[in-house]
Amino acid sequence: MTSNLTFWSNSTISLGGHRVVTIPTAPSPAPIFRFLTSFTLTSFVLAVVALVLLGTYAKTWHAFFIEGKEIGEKGIPRVYPYSLPWIQSALSFGLYPAHFVSATTDAVGKTTAFGLKTLGTTLYFLTGRDNLAQIRKHQGQITDPGIQSFCLIRVFGMSQKAVEVIENDDSGILMQPASDSTVAPHNRIDYNTHAGFIKMLSGDGLNLLFQRWHGSFSRRLLGLDIRNDWASGSDLEGFFMSPLVSSLNEAMAGPILEHVNPQFTENFIEFMPYVHSLFRGLPRWLNRRACALRDSLTQDTKKWHAIARDLTRDSKAQGDEGVARYWGVPAMMERQKILHSLDKWDDDSVASSDFGLLWGANINVHTASLWCIIEIFRDPVLLGRIRAELNTITITADEDLYAWIEQLMALPLLQSVYAEVLRLRVEVQTVFRDKRQDLQINKWRFPKNSLVMVPTKPAHMDQDYWNTQNGKYPVDTFWADRFVEYPNDPNSGPMRNSRNAGKDKEPKFIVAGTSDSWIPYGVGDRACPGRFFAKREICAFVAMIVQNYELELPSVSGGDAMKRRIPSNYLFYGLGVMRPRDKFPFRIRRIQREEKSVLESR
Repeated sequence: MTSNLTFWSNSTISLGGHRVVTIPTAPSPAPIFRFLTSFTLTSFVLAVVALVLLGTYAKTWHAFFIEGKEIGEKGIPRVYPYSLPWIQSALSFGLYPAHFVSATTDAVGKTTAFGLKTLGTTLYFLTGRDNLAQIRKHQGQITDPGIQSFCLIRVFGMSQKAVEVIENDDSGILMQPASDSTVAPHNRIDYNTHAGFIKMLSGDGLNLLFQRWHGSFSRRLLGLDIRNDWASGSDLEGFFMSPLVSSLNEAMAGPILEHVNPQFTENFIEFMPYVHSLFRGLPRWLNRRACALRDSLTQDTKKWHAIARDLTRDSKAQGDEGVARYWGVPAMMERQKILHSLDKWDDDSVASSDFGLLWGANINVHTASLWCIIEIFRDPVLLGRIRAELNTITITADEDLYAWIEQLMALPLLQSVYAEVLRLRVEVQTVFRDKRQDLQINKWRFPKNSLVMVPTKPAHMDQDYWNTQNGKYPVDTFWADRFVEYPNDPNSGPMRNSRNAGKDKEPKFIVAGTSDSWIPYGVGDRACPGRFFAKREICAFVAMIVQNYELELPSVSGGDAMKRRIPSNYLFYGLGVMRPRDKFPFRIRRIQREEKSVLESR
């Protein structure tokens, strides 16, 4: 055995040139000893943390990818790997949701299910056409949209006691409540409000709402005072957003809101970008402007309710015109009775709910309308084709609004532009759950009361499904004709392998057969009830702008600019239609013609 003494050496001490004594001294430390002596407490802690992170990720990665990423215990989807114990994927998902969802769905495949653990709670993601088709077979079983309560508390400031009524409602949205539900009829908020939406947004209710919106927006559009000479602006979205928002709010809720507060529309628009900071639950002192705007808008809504109730009670005329002055549409007045009958709900709860309703009605449809005119006006060829198609309409909106919108909604190219904008620009997760029992979707089982999320991007960007004309029009680019089948063109139509392409004598707008891949409004019986109104507004807005105005967008049109993809603002990720990342400078003027335009005749 070698002695440690072999590491020592002699050191000689001299005085006045004479050697006095030789003393053995310690040698330079061997490498292992140098490492140990320099290993501080901080380094030790960092090493332990690194080992914990690496070990956690290795364990969860092995469980997901090696043991089987698809089926876990009893068919429950396995959890996607993470490295942070306790926190899990909360930081990645919370701070960069768009990138995280895109990366995880790309990693696990197009047709699958997986769990995402955040702070001890597991969210489930579901993708694939076969799975989406199965969701439609669960009519009535899926009890609620899942995220509604969270939004009402975080974004719109509703009290916890009021939200408990929503949480306790497991009766479903069908007229006949679930057999095992004990919810009282007046507390069936899910069914009662959903039925109210259907009444407002279909049939006669839809016609009335569209009529009110069209008249209100036409007046406000004329109020912009666009003349025959070119006028310039720095922000196209800001230019049109105010008349769009105020006209829809007036159509739905009547004119009282802007009488209560002339700044209501301005505050409403300013509030929209703050939604994500409210979602994250930041304390009020870090979110002062967002909370101040929310409080002001909720109080304005509450004042509108109080004034409208008093006027309705005192008015002798309870006909449509009286309702329009106070409530907007009859369904809105009936909604007040439903909400005020709920246990634990007061005037503040009803105001928060209606503010949320107006926000939900406005947040997506106007942005989609603006995307349509951006894509049309940046391409002179497409603009000419759309104008030629609009010229085939044989009646004006002033002559017969319903006949006009019926002809407008039959134009294949215009409808294709609408559908393509939603396919390209909608990024949202449809969220649902079943409060009563586990939910079985094909081979996956989702535990009772767990949130299941269906992201739109994997469906909307599926290169194996959508027609790209052999790569000429990639799925991540805008192609105006993607949803049109043309006669004598077997390669046209939305799907890569369209069976009926080219059989019709006239161009035909096609969305039939795409219901499990084109999902901008959600999936199943929880699809957005406002989708029919949204399509009318978008197509009508496009027609009114295209037929009456010249519009130039120098930053995105002409030469190489027209080929450049327009980036979206991911601040709005998850809310529906993504807004443009950048502002669009523009020039606009009224089309000069001898005959009066539709707007000038008003």
